[in-house]
Amino acid sequence: MSSGESVRTLDRAVALIHVDGDVQLLSELAALFLQDYPRLIGQIRTSIRERDCEVLERAAHTLKGRLAFFGITKFQRQCFELERMGREKDPGGALQLLVEIEPALEAMLPEFETLVHEQSG
Repeated sequence: MSSGESVRTLDRAVALIHVDGDVQLLSELAALFLQDYPRLIGQIRTSIRERDCEVLERAAHTLKGRLAFFGITKFQRQCFELERMGREKDPGGALQLLVEIEPALEAMLPEFETLVHEQSG
């Protein structure tokens, strides 16, 4: 197994189902994800630091949904846990959870870049 396969998380088949097979639309949505991802992670990080549970819940919920759209189930549980912490106003373990998953989330970004570049090239 190559190293690219070991970190692969995006399920192209699931994502294509969500866009009725429209590869161009999938490429555009991947570009939007890449644009929006830093903002969502930043909101989660800031909400944890400031103990803003409403923002934590909302940002984690949004990230969870975006990941699910692209068939990335690997991180849904962690995002749901962050969302739950916000909803229950108990962000105690949120920073540790973010520290655990953020590097893995960052490692999947090249898959989105590939989707974008396949259509623009």
